[in-house]
Amino acid sequence: MSIAAAPTFAPPGPGTWSLDATHFTRPVTRFHAEIFPAEFGRGFGDSLRRYGSLLERLDWAFVNGFSYYCPRPIGAPPDVSGHPPHEVWERMAADDPRIRERLATSAMVFERRLWREDLRRWDSEVKPSLVADHRALLEVEPAALDDAGLLAHLDRCREHQRRACYLHHLFNMPALLPMGDLLAHCQEWTSRTPGEILAPLAGSSPDPLAAGEELARLTAAVTADPEARRLFASSTEPAELLDALCALPAPTGAAAAAYLEQVGWRPVNGEDVGDPCVLEMPGLVVRAIRTTAAGRPSANEGQETETAAELRSAVPLPHRGRFDELLSEARLVSRLRDERGSFADLPAIGLTRRAILAAGRRLARTGRIADPAHLVEADYTELRELVRTGDGPDPGELSDRARYREQARYADAPLLLGPPPGDPLPPQWLPPAAARLEQALGAVVQAMFGNPVARTAGRTVHGLGASPGVYEGTARVIRDVAEFGRLQPGDVLVTNATTTAFNIVLPLLGAIVTDRGGALSHAAIVAREFAIPGVVGCTDATAVLPDGSRVRVDGRAGEAAVVS
Repeated sequence: MSIAAAPTFAPPGPGTWSLDATHFTRPVTRFHAEIFPAEFGRGFGDSLRRYGSLLERLDWAFVNGFSYYCPRPIGAPPDVSGHPPHEVWERMAADDPRIRERLATSAMVFERRLWREDLRRWDSEVKPSLVADHRALLEVEPAALDDAGLLAHLDRCREHQRRACYLHHLFNMPALLPMGDLLAHCQEWTSRTPGEILAPLAGSSPDPLAAGEELARLTAAVTADPEARRLFASSTEPAELLDALCALPAPTGAAAAAYLEQVGWRPVNGEDVGDPCVLEMPGLVVRAIRTTAAGRPSANEGQETETAAELRSAVPLPHRGRFDELLSEARLVSRLRDERGSFADLPAIGLTRRAILAAGRRLARTGRIADPAHLVEADYTELRELVRTGDGPDPGELSDRARYREQARYADAPLLLGPPPGDPLPPQWLPPAAARLEQALGAVVQAMFGNPVARTAGRTVHGLGASPGVYEGTARVIRDVAEFGRLQPGDVLVTNATTTAFNIVLPLLGAIVTDRGGALSHAAIVAREFAIPGVVGCTDATAVLPDGSRVRVDGRAGEAAVVS
């Protein structure tokens, strides 16, 4: 699609479709659009069924590359004329055996604490299996394969990506339900904001990069190794520096290789094969290692205890025992929110991109495409045919697709497609356990997908205070992943949104300000974990806060202002 032609937005199916401005930072590639909707729908649908939700699934579609979702409940509410609300669920269950089964399932979820069983399965079975699969694919060097071998390897990478996407969303409910349960109850008991309610979760996901041990070993080795310190103090080009670091004797070389193996083939800030990976931005990696090795205060030391005590004091005395239980369960599963990406689909996406780039370099050498990275713009059938025979989209078409994804902005996409949304099922119609589950799920959806309202005043933007604290620093406005290389230690990141992949740059930041996102957005979670002030959902921070200006971020008040 040419950027010159204004895209037309039409509903991709019946119902109300809402823009997801949280999980994707720009329009996705055709390759990714072929994989994600089916695997997301299958994984999340299975998760909803296991927990007895009356939501059957979320349909997902990409319109002009932009992400939209539509909830699909089981059945339709019956005519309740002349019936008390508490009788409605009985009629619904009598009319639809699927509803009867879901209500029976939801009745045992909280009593069994089903999420604990799933967390044990994630730790003991699923996560180790994913890591083993990632390593097996990483051991293959795509550039060493002939064309037929490369296509076979790409097939394996694509299937691995499909499975990883499914597994990520199979664990949606255990990852999110306890946090939604905490949110829903505290919103009923107190007047606190979602950001204040979730603040005590700080410290419960201490390794959002899923490479904490590797990074700790590397920084310890660099600190103790004079030759490594000399490298980091030199003007050596970043790519050469990383190669030289890996070539050093043990323990430094081995630690560097292990760290880069863990994080190297993950997108820097995206969830698509069209997004550059960590090893494609060596300068960013070098700055992150250098900053971490220089030392940083322990993230959130004691902060969660203070914020928990403050929130608990706002809860009416009769409910404080229940509050303690809810907070404990939410903290238990909190790490699963990011681990699903860090151990599942992000490495899988990166390994697929690695294979595609290997094929792209071959096609670029023959002049068949203009840039190796443009091959990610082909759909899977086109990609295979380009490698196999050379037939497919011409270089100009692939370049146009790349240009469109670089220039199109989520701010230009409609928030809704289709008719206005209807009212949700009133919780009082449901049995207590089912009502509790649906209220928790609704709180999670709002905290992740809710669209904020602009409240800018002059050169001050307002959003949701996601992580407390006050910080002044240089605003670095990042509109595209290619600009992440401009980040310097201590900068205030001002961007549209962040994804789990973005964790590599966290050691560089003094604060985070985003246009989009809620209390359970990735930016909010990592700001809490790294104990840096965070304000999310400002709507227009990237337009109001000039790049290079000095800004003051107040994470408790939920505002960021230009001071000079």
